[in-house]
Amino acid sequence: MRRKSSMARRPAFPGKQPALSATTGQSAISVTRFSPVIAKNEPYIAKMRGEDAVVVLFQLLDHPAHEFKLDGRLERPAAAPKGTLNIVDLRIGDACGRLLNPVDTLMFHIPIAALTEQSDIEHVDPLRAPDPWMTVDPVVQRLAPLLVDALSGPEGASDSLLHDHMLLGLSAHFAHRYGGLRRRSRLLRGGLTPRQEQRAKEMLAADIAQVPSISEIARECSLSPDHFARAFKVSTGVTPSSWFQERRIARAKALLHDSSLSLAEIAQVCGFTDQSHFSRQFSRQTGESPLLWRRSRN
Repeated sequence: MRRKSSMARRPAFPGKQPALSATTGQSAISVTRFSPVIAKNEPYIAKMRGEDAVVVLFQLLDHPAHEFKLDGRLERPAAAPKGTLNIVDLRIGDACGRLLNPVDTLMFHIPIAALTEQSDIEHVDPLRAPDPWMTVDPVVQRLAPLLVDALSGPEGASDSLLHDHMLLGLSAHFAHRYGGLRRRSRLLRGGLTPRQEQRAKEMLAADIAQVPSISEIARECSLSPDHFARAFKVSTGVTPSSWFQERRIARAKALLHDSSLSLAEIAQVCGFTDQSHFSRQFSRQTGESPLLWRRSRN
């Protein structure tokens, strides 16, 4: 089964900016970077429809004081410093912000079903930020630069497995830290069974240029995506994205050594966005550029 790019558009977000998404069965967790152009003396109205979901807002820059309505009730939040977050529960109703100054925000859209449909989740309370508009979360602070990079260019689609892993992990983090998530104790805390590990590796290695989603592999293993990702690392010592990247680089090495394909052709065969992306990833893994690696071994 070939997978569509993880770059998608989410109608729940204000504006039309690209988003990254990760499927969790029948639902999808997504993130976008919201940085609208705001004309002087002309307020920008950002709207999100009410639905069975929450939106986590993480500030990439200081967020000025503004008017905010949830289900028609007016709030006037104080300025939110860079690196803080808030959680908007869209089950309460429509949300609307009236913005007069530039903002730059990561917006995580998390359907409640994306949490409750996972088989190892026993209970999640409504998600609440302990200090609205001012909550500091070190986990999000560390991962935000990676998500910003992924949203800023075409390379985002090529590292879809890594972004699946980050989004699934962050959704579990939000549910645990802000919703008191409890997992079923009866589930095994070890790794994959031999059959599950073999099937997962078969799917990851089947097409080095088109990686399946964590959700697809987890379904084959009869596990939730979050449980699968944790169990895969227990069994192999690395995340699914790292394991796949190692196979991709191994394939590239074989082509560099045994074929006359150009670097651009190898990049295409191995599923990299372009030659530049291939060179960066190869150098990061091996400490050498593809060209130097080829010259030293041929």
